[in-house]
Amino acid sequence: MLAALLWGCGSPASPCGTGPVPVDLRGSWHYEGTQTSPSYAMLSGTLRITSQPGQDFYGDLSVTETDGSGGMRDLSGVVTGCALDATSVDFSALFTLETAARRHLGTVKMDSLTNGTWVESGPSGPIATGSFKSKWQSGP
Repeated sequence: MLAALLWGCGSPASPCGTGPVPVDLRGSWHYEGTQTSPSYAMLSGTLRITSQPGQDFYGDLSVTETDGSGGMRDLSGVVTGCALDATSVDFSALFTLETAARRHLGTVKMDSLTNGTWVESGPSGPIATGSFKSKWQSGP
């Protein structure tokens, strides 16, 4: 029983695997997003990838969200993700003002542009959905 408890306390395995870096994502990216449900909003700011050991990557996302009536709020939080291969990424942004992370699934094209969709989910399903694109600005 002690062995089972000790085994359960070990470090979790990376969700990405331990392969080599398929595409270097480190640096600053100009992030633009659109929220399409439950209401319309635009997001604009900076995605920073500060660390990429292997396929995993880490950083932060800071955006200004503008709703359909012109109301604005600043959102920021940590990013954790995975470079699935040389053209696909899967990452989550957990904003400090939100209770659920926004999971992003995107593609990398020409080493400088990612685009895709995101979803914020709660216990009973999607809370918000949208799309995003990020253009690479500068290196690490």
